Amino acid sequence: MAERSHGEESAAIRLMFEDWEEAVRSKDISRLLDFIAEDAVFMPPGQPLIRGKSQVEALYKMSFEKFSMDQKFQIEEIQICGDWAFVWGKDSIILTPTNGEPTIQGHGMGISILQRQPDGSWKFSRGLNNMTRQELT
Repeated sequence: MAERSHGEESAAIRLMFEDWEEAVRSKDISRLLDFIAEDAVFMPPGQPLIRGKSQVEALYKMSFEKFSMDQKFQIEEIQICGDWAFVWGKDSIILTPTNGEPTIQGHGMGISILQRQPDGSWKFSRGLNNMTRQELT
């Protein structure tokens, strides 16, 4: 694999976040799991840790049954340190319940730690956010 410049790596990470957003909108669990490291750990506010791909898969299966989702990231900073990168910024989501209940909007700040894979791609390894949610009337 040829070495990529810092700018090319940052662009690849930005594209990964865009691809994640599209996979969420289209409810493509298989595609979402492609972005997750086997030993990933996510730390949602006020909830138990989400550990590994199997727990991510279970969460999204349950969520996609209950909601249509539109998630957006506004990246503020990308730092790359060898085979690791961190990305922080604004995270927002609109959850539209499939049963007709009121729409829920969430927003907050988040940080993701990514690990470069042997094929040069990046995967989410750790994540933490402070998203709060409210019903829209």
